[in-house]
Amino acid sequence: MANGTSLAVAASPSTRWRTIALSVLIVLAALVRLWLIRHFPEPDTDAPGHLGIARALLTDPTNVALHWVWLPAYHFVLAAFLLFGLSADAIRVVNCALAVLVPVLVLRYGQSTADRTQSGASTYVPWMAAVLCAVSPLVNLLGTSAQQETLFTLLVLGAVWSVDLGRFVLAGAILALASLIRYEAWGAVVLVIALRIMGQHPAIGRLPARVANACRLPLVIAAPSIVAVGGWFLAHKLREGQWFGVLRELYRYTHVQRDSLHRDLLWFPLQQPLYLFGSVVAVLFFAGLRRAWRPSHVIPLGIYLFLLGAYAFKGALGSARYYESVTPFVALAAAHGACSVGARWRWIAPAAFLAASVQLVSLTTQLFFWTWPSNVGAQTSPAASGPTTGGASNGGRATLTNAPPPGTRLPAREARTSRH
Repeated sequence: MANGTSLAVAASPSTRWRTIALSVLIVLAALVRLWLIRHFPEPDTDAPGHLGIARALLTDPTNVALHWVWLPAYHFVLAAFLLFGLSADAIRVVNCALAVLVPVLVLRYGQSTADRTQSGASTYVPWMAAVLCAVSPLVNLLGTSAQQETLFTLLVLGAVWSVDLGRFVLAGAILALASLIRYEAWGAVVLVIALRIMGQHPAIGRLPARVANACRLPLVIAAPSIVAVGGWFLAHKLREGQWFGVLRELYRYTHVQRDSLHRDLLWFPLQQPLYLFGSVVAVLFFAGLRRAWRPSHVIPLGIYLFLLGAYAFKGALGSARYYESVTPFVALAAAHGACSVGARWRWIAPAAFLAASVQLVSLTTQLFFWTWPSNVGAQTSPAASGPTTGGASNGGRATLTNAPPPGTRLPAREARTSRH
């Protein structure tokens, strides 16, 4: 008992210093993002299109055609911001604040779901994962954009956390909102349903508990999303006379753009993540994936499988920002990987973590201060006006996505393409 007390007392200063270090890092990253918002334009050419739709919703909120091929929920979020007088740059500042929450919530999530039976080194996992998120290229770059990925990432994390806490109705409600913001959330819904069906087979009981439990997640997690997405299709049917016309238009539009990009099948699953996360995080991710896995992680897994399938069949462009929603779970697995390797060779854990952090900082710095400024002015986009939006000039802004705004002439697409 005395020994346990002394260990707790000894560990307290270490925990306090780690918290201080993480807080300083998060604040510094936020200050850099604010500076970039002040001095650089919106990094994603889709953002003006979303804002144009939000402005149109203020006068015609029931017109589903306004949303074009995009899902509606984020447009209503933007419309609320505009209603309160926020400018486009003010909305970018809101996303900068939301990006602060990503490492904070990863820390709390990791602490609340930590496996106390593992080695003492595993207590560092939540902090290490939070640091990796705080210096991540995507968390920081999208934290300067008015795009929806930061909010979507927080919703995905919230749904996963709710499943871990056994609050399945809340998880379903959060996932339903996410399903009306980004299409890839549909992959999580489908996977939950598919695994539940598989879970009825007697052989599932012979699988490892973590896998078997993933096949027993209640369907209430998926049901609200089915209702929400079904309502969206019904709205299109009532307005346009077609159930799935929006999906056909989305696929047609994306397929034409993909043909102009000349990317092979390995670009999205292999080259893109190596550029965004680095080779060290990639190695640590696979080393720690087994330890990090929880049944709730079928949600980010479903998202990734959806994106992978959509990319393979030319239904998605393979843009860098698609990876932000899985970044917290990549960071957690990488942190587990560093600790699992360190269980055998103690010095390797801090060395691997430091190497991963330095590489992420390097990638983030490159994205912020070399790639982004070099693209600003070099890429001159046509007006970000689609068939349903007004016509806000994009001003030659850099792009995070490989999709031009609606209305852009597709043959001009290739000239503006960057690998980011």
